[in-house]
Amino acid sequence: MGGAVSAGEDNDDLIDNLKEAQYIRTESVEQAFRAIDRGDYYLEGYRDNAYKDLAWKHGNIHLSAPCIYSEVMEALKLQPGLSFLNLGSGTGYLSTMVGLILGPFGINHGIELHSDVVEYAKEKLESFIKYRECVVFSAPIRLLDLEYPAWRESHRARLGCPSSSTLSNPKPG
Repeated sequence: MGGAVSAGEDNDDLIDNLKEAQYIRTESVEQAFRAIDRGDYYLEGYRDNAYKDLAWKHGNIHLSAPCIYSEVMEALKLQPGLSFLNLGSGTGYLSTMVGLILGPFGINHGIELHSDVVEYAKEKLESFIKYRECVVFSAPIRLLDLEYPAWRESHRARLGCPSSSTLSNPKPG
């Protein structure tokens, strides 16, 4: 999915295009998208596609198309203080944007199956916090224990779709 809007030269162009196509409709979602440069969540050497409305995957690391993230955020009607559960949280890009909307009193859980992706997401979160020290938000909490009942405590949830190879070859245990 994706490709619904034209490519931009930078993060602001991408967001302007998402707004023009009515994928971003609220100020809170727009502000969250503008606060986080999508290119920062790409591996070095792959950023040439960062501002296109396309999904991207390299190994286990993946990002959905920006139009998908904006539709999710708009549909969930996120508000400060709510809780959010992101199953298949990937790089943490969506979870970090959601955390900006939830604010410091929200709860933000991200569950990811692949440990290499969890480590990548932790690095991206640390970088985000380091360079934006004055931002107050609900930081994503990474959970590797898939039996943790976080869903019972969440007001909003998003299930990321695993690749077909994950579905057809589940890990034992």
